[in-house]
Amino acid sequence: MSAQRRQAKLHPGPKNLIDLRLSDEARFIKSWLENPLLAGAITPSGRFLARAMAQCVDPDRPGPIVELGPGTGPVTQALLARGVAPDRLVLVEFEPSFCLLLRKKFPHVKVVQGDAYRLADTLGPVLDAAPAAVVSSLPLLTKPEHIRLSLLRQAFALMGAEGRFIQFTYGVKSPVPSHLAARDHFATQSLAPIWLNLPPARIFVYRHVDCPHAVESKPDVIDKLLSGSRRFGREIRDELEEARARLSANHAKHARVKHPARLETTRRG
Repeated sequence: MSAQRRQAKLHPGPKNLIDLRLSDEARFIKSWLENPLLAGAITPSGRFLARAMAQCVDPDRPGPIVELGPGTGPVTQALLARGVAPDRLVLVEFEPSFCLLLRKKFPHVKVVQGDAYRLADTLGPVLDAAPAAVVSSLPLLTKPEHIRLSLLRQAFALMGAEGRFIQFTYGVKSPVPSHLAARDHFATQSLAPIWLNLPPARIFVYRHVDCPHAVESKPDVIDKLLSGSRRFGREIRDELEEARARLSANHAKHARVKHPARLETTRRG
C-alpha cells in the first residue's frame, strides 16, 4: 500500500467519509433486503440517535458495556466518543458480514457473533464481570412480547439491579410493554423523541425499581424549537387575551361616560 493510500485510510477526507457512509448504507440495505425481520431498519442509526443512546450510558460506572445488534457500528462509535474505553465494549452481532466489518473498524473492541435473544448462552463464556449497561438496537417489535420480556430478564440477570437496558424504537410505545416490565419489577423511562433521526426514533431506558437513578432526558434541536414555538405561541395568546380584556374594559368605561342616562335606564328596566 502506498504512503498516500495509507494516509487516506488513517485520516479519511470528506470524500472518503462519504464513501464509508454510503458503503454502510449499502450493507444495511442489502441486509434488509435479504432478511427484513432480522435487520429491522433499512438504514443504520443516525448520528443524533447514536449520540443520544450513548448519553444514556455512564462511562464512569465499572463493568463492560454490551451492545446488541451494532450493525455497521454508529452506536459503537458514539459510545467510544462518549469516553467508553474500547476494551470495555462487547458487541453481539448475528450477521457474519457485519462482524467482519466491526472487527476492521474497531480492532480493540470485542465482537461476538451470536444470538442476542439467547443472551445468557452467548455472553456466558465471554464476560468476566457484570455489565454496567446493555445498549440495544435490536428490532424488538418484530418479536413476540414474551421474547422481548425474556431478553430484558436475561440482561438484568447478567447486569444486576444497578444496570440499565437502553433500547431505541421507531414505535411510539415501549417495545417491552410497561405493564409487563412492571410485573418483573422493571421501571420504564421514555426519553424525548429524536426528531433529527430518519425516521424519528424514541429511546426507552429500563432499570430495576430498586435503582433510583433515572436518565436525564435531553431534547434534540427540533424538540427545542418545537418547545420554543409552543412557548412563544402561549405568550402571544396570553397577550392577545389581555389586550382583548383591556379593550372590553375600556369600551365599557367609555359607554358609561358617554351614555350614563341610557345605562341607568337599562339598569332600572
